[in-house]
Order: sequence, then structure tokens, then C-alpha cells
Amino acid sequence: MRILAYSHNFVREGAPIILLRLLRELRKRHDIHVLKLTRPTEPLEAEFERYGIPLKEGVKLKDYDVALFNTVTASGIVMQTAGRCPLVWWIHEPKFGLGYTKMADFKPEAFGTADRIVFPTQWQAQWLWGRYLKRDNWTVVPYGIGMDLSPRPCPFEKKPERFYLLHLGRIDPRKGQDLSVQALAHLGNPNITLVMLGGRKENDPFATRLFESGVDILYPGSVPEEMVAAYIQHCDAMIFPTRDDLITLAILEGLSFSKCVLASDFGPIPETIIQGRSGLLSPVNDFRVLAGNIRMIYEDRELAQRLGQSGNVVLHRKHSFKAHVEAMERELTRVARAG
Repeated sequence: MRILAYSHNFVREGAPIILLRLLRELRKRHDIHVLKLTRPTEPLEAEFERYGIPLKEGVKLKDYDVALFNTVTASGIVMQTAGRCPLVWWIHEPKFGLGYTKMADFKPEAFGTADRIVFPTQWQAQWLWGRYLKRDNWTVVPYGIGMDLSPRPCPFEKKPERFYLLHLGRIDPRKGQDLSVQALAHLGNPNITLVMLGGRKENDPFATRLFESGVDILYPGSVPEEMVAAYIQHCDAMIFPTRDDLITLAILEGLSFSKCVLASDFGPIPETIIQGRSGLLSPVNDFRVLAGNIRMIYEDRELAQRLGQSGNVVLHRKHSFKAHVEAMERELTRVARAG
């Protein structure tokens, strides 16, 4: 197939990374181009090119068998493309995505116009976007991870007496870094370091408050995928007290390395992080319960190891990358032009 893909940005964050990982697998069998945006160059553009996926300007829709458009922000381009090229619309957004529905350029009719719509979770499709789904033109394809699990050297100076908790994701109130900091401040254990990976806005007061909290924080910023893998491998556990997310990249990446995950119980997360079996959950916004969960795995490293191993089993059962790629490929093939 000749596939045209569109991403709303090329920042190192969830939806563009998930798209990149899918396309770099599909390019082994298909001819793929990505629509170049008319904006300053962003980090993931070089990653697409590195994997042999060129970014193109001024494309002709008739040259492609199918289009794959990423995120709910593509509603306008869905409408522009409808009838000119078969398309699959991949909607990743959890609750915060509903904010786009209030914008002037949001096109609710796109839900009826798209040939196929793919959601990562049933929860998201049913409870968030169900009001827009008037046709039987949608399906659920769970995320897979597609990450290189090769052993890597430690990317930071690791002290054997310290316990390293990794919070992965863009610094943003939605991601709950402040809850991680509050939990550690509440716990008062001087031997725990919070490692935060992810981009941040310039002069962001939210980020400034985190760094001025007194909690021991290591912040390398936004790093390439290979470095993310290295940090996960060499941290002791993952922490993700999100206020609004799906079964997100950070959780799946932690489980892929058999790391114990401490997460909030938001939305569909308990379907994968099963309390006391494949990780530990805390209520949304409850840093005290989160602190208790941190204490639990700090004092019982064997428990943390068991939870991480069980989480890895759940990952392979529910979030196989092979199954993910095959399901997405089926959806694209289903609507693509014949021949």
C-alpha cells in the first residue's frame, strides 16, 4: 500500500511517538510518506527520516491508497480528505481532548465522514467520544510498545544506596508530576530520587515549583527513545499518578522492562495495572495513598520485583506489539483503494 500519514506535531510525546513506531514497522511492507507541517522543525522529524519515512510537502491524494491521520485535532483535514482518499482516523486523546470540541475549527461531522476510526481503549470510545459515533465505522486497537529492550549502560551516576523513581512524560499538571513530588515530600525519605524525563515549557511556573520543592529531582529533560530505555532499565520503579490519560506509553514502557508501576486509577488504567497484581494504584489526586505505595515498594523490593514481572505478563497478553501492528494494518487495508 501507498500510505500517507499526518501528525499534528513531531514533539517527543505520546501520539507522535506511537505513530512513528507503527510506521517504522509498516514501512517494511509498504510505501509511506508523512505530511510535512508548515512550522519550525521539531525533534521527531529527524526520527521519521532516520527510519526511511520521508516527510513530503504538496502531496497529491490520488497518489495514495489510504491515509492515516493522527489525533482528534485532525478533524478538519479528515473533512478535506473525505471522498478523495480512503482514510483511517486514529484518536488518542483522553478527557483533555474534549477541549478541542469547543474550538472553532473542530468538525464533529468528521466522525461520520471518516472511513474508519481507531481508539486505543473501549473506555475512551464509549465514555468520551460516544456521543459523536453515529455510524458503525469505529473499532478499538490496544497500544503495543515496539521498543528496543537491549541492555544499555546507565545514563546517570547511580548511587547504590539510593532508590530511583522514574516519572516519564511531558511536565504538565495533567501528568501529575506535582503529585509525585508531594508524595515524596510527605514520605520524607532522603534516599529516594525522582527522575523526570520529558519536555517542559519555557518559564513554566508549574515546573519551577517542582524544582524548588526540596525533593531530590534528577531532570535530564526530553531525550531520544534509546535514552528513555536506558533510564527505565536503571531506575527501580515507575511512577505515573496521572489526572487524565489512557493506558499510556509510559506505563507500557515500564512494564516492557518488568518495572513496578505506581499509577493513578484514572479511566482505563486499572484494566492493565491491576491493584496488587500487576502494580499499585492510588486514587486520582491522592498523594498520601501514593506515598504509602512508594513506601511499600521501597521497604519490600521483592514485592516490587513480583509486581513488575506480573505486569510484564499482562503487557504481553493485552498489549503485544505484533498484534497491535497487525490490527492497525488490517484497518488500513480494509479501506484502502483496490490495486
